[in-house]
Amino acid sequence: MKIGLIDVDGHNFPNLALMKISAWQKSRKHHVEWCDGLSHYDIVFMSKVFDFSPDWTQCLDADIIIKGGTGYGIYDELPTEIDDMFPDYSIYPKVDYAIGFLTRGCIRKCPWCVVPRKEGMIRAYRKWQEIKRPDSRDIVFMDNNVLACDHGLEQIESMIGQKVRVDFNRGLDARLITPEVAEMLARLKWIRFIRMSCDTDAMLDTVMTAIDRLGK
Repeated sequence: MKIGLIDVDGHNFPNLALMKISAWQKSRKHHVEWCDGLSHYDIVFMSKVFDFSPDWTQCLDADIIIKGGTGYGIYDELPTEIDDMFPDYSIYPKVDYAIGFLTRGCIRKCPWCVVPRKEGMIRAYRKWQEIKRPDSRDIVFMDNNVLACDHGLEQIESMIGQKVRVDFNRGLDARLITPEVAEMLARLKWIRFIRMSCDTDAMLDTVMTAIDRLGK
């Protein structure tokens, strides 16, 4: 079968769902490529993360078109056999780091966030060793609130002293950065810097307190 992929949001950040779909399709000996809008495909997978991203407007020649992602208002999860695949990073050759989640869900119910509706309460999901690439020490985690989960804290602690550098690119919850958590975070190796969520100005004092704790 000939499989086409469309990263509707563009290629500025790797699409984890498409990488797992690619890995699964290739494991079944199917040909996988980025959709060029001209060729015929047996199946085209379109993924859209952000609702503000312009949709794909080119005509598609495909027997089946499957759309997914929060950008389409689709909250379905990947089938387990696909979700368990190690991502196919070859479709993003310029990406030299790993991406993934240690936890899914969140304890908060912010009115502007789709996570409570999409993923529900926070829960354990993966170990960092399952996410790390053998050819890179850098891992970008996309957890929504990793500090709110015992599993997340255990995984962070287990990375201390290991040959990994990390980034939690969706921001850490400053309300959960206690002096003990700050000390643990300070012992990690970071790709660039520690990010914290600050969605409203009501969070500013809490963020400044967390910054002070991390500084110490």
